[in-house]
Amino acid sequence: MPVVSLTHTYVAGLQARPPSERIEVWDERTPGLCLRIGPNGNGAWSFRYRPKSGKGYQRITLGRLADLTLADARERAARHRVAVADGGDPQHELKARQSAAESVLTFDALAQRYLDEYAKPNKASWKNDEGYLKRPRTAWGKRAAASITRRDAILLLDGIKKTAPISANRCQTVLVTLFNWAVEDQHLEVNPIAGLKKRAKETAKDRVLTDAELRVLWHALGRMGTTRDVGDALRFLLLVGQRPGEVAGLVRAELHDLDRPEAARWEIPAARMKTRRVHAVPLAQKAVEILQGAIERRQADGDGQRVFASRFVARDSLARHSLSQAVRRVIAALELDGPDQEAVASLQAEPPTPHDFRRTVATGLGRLGIPREDRKAVLAHVEDDVHARHYDQYERLKEKRAALDAWANHVSAVVEACA
Repeated sequence: MPVVSLTHTYVAGLQARPPSERIEVWDERTPGLCLRIGPNGNGAWSFRYRPKSGKGYQRITLGRLADLTLADARERAARHRVAVADGGDPQHELKARQSAAESVLTFDALAQRYLDEYAKPNKASWKNDEGYLKRPRTAWGKRAAASITRRDAILLLDGIKKTAPISANRCQTVLVTLFNWAVEDQHLEVNPIAGLKKRAKETAKDRVLTDAELRVLWHALGRMGTTRDVGDALRFLLLVGQRPGEVAGLVRAELHDLDRPEAARWEIPAARMKTRRVHAVPLAQKAVEILQGAIERRQADGDGQRVFASRFVARDSLARHSLSQAVRRVIAALELDGPDQEAVASLQAEPPTPHDFRRTVATGLGRLGIPREDRKAVLAHVEDDVHARHYDQYERLKEKRAALDAWANHVSAVVEACA
């Protein structure tokens, strides 16, 4: 263990001619400063000291030889000597800081716990929450969750608002839910954005397809070629009026009696329903035909689970946003000529979304004279009163079947009509 009055030249010589085994060289000018160099020429500076608490000798690493010059190492060692003289213990304090950092709940960890412990068990749309949390997790991920302030949230949400005002509101809604859950489960003391006004103004959506628009879209969706599954999923949505995410995630196990027209139905499990209740959707023959075509394609693919497949192998099912993207692409590609050019113009001027398809079904059922209670039953809109929640368990399957058969007949008449 040689003690040497280290110089820059001496240290450079050790690096140029690495020893056959690791050596330690101590600096004569700076007591406690040590340079360790291995056979590969890599080295590290350290400082050995004896704290006043009576412990034995302790050692703290100052840094790599590649990163610290001799002068830098001497300066750091000198600072530690002063701290030790004042009763400090640099190595113990470093470990304490590292331990505290490991125990701090970061925003990223909090977001993941929210998804795993709250959103996934309780929300059919938890993937939406996961999506809206991407921006906050990117911005705040490594920060302590308790350090996030109201101003942090405003800056983030206003940044999103510049290009996607509605997304800013949705992101805010998810953050409010996350922080409320964190307070309830005692991960945080307060919700930093409680009572924060929405960053963008929204108007209630009322877009409904006209019969002419429905006809144009129906035929366009049937010409989607390599993305036929997406087109069929959207056609199926136009027939059943369920939520786009529920249609996208449809699996074979949810379908029953497709070979019996009077009993064919889709049973959506509670875990995939916004209402957290099982929902039975009677299937008209036109809807069954779409499903059977998709199932035949899955059998050819060797897939016995999904109904509508994604183009991306890594996905288990069709993504909800794929439906929205497909609608935009199909409408943008429509040509402004022919007998339906007025409908094409209106579609391109005010493009509908997949959720507007659901509103179109609801409105269409009303136009056909379907009673309000039956329309609400088709859409799985639950009456929020004691009688509905606890006493009236009748699922109106017969009435729903009559309603959706009537709608399917109307759609058939519309799409087969000459413009």
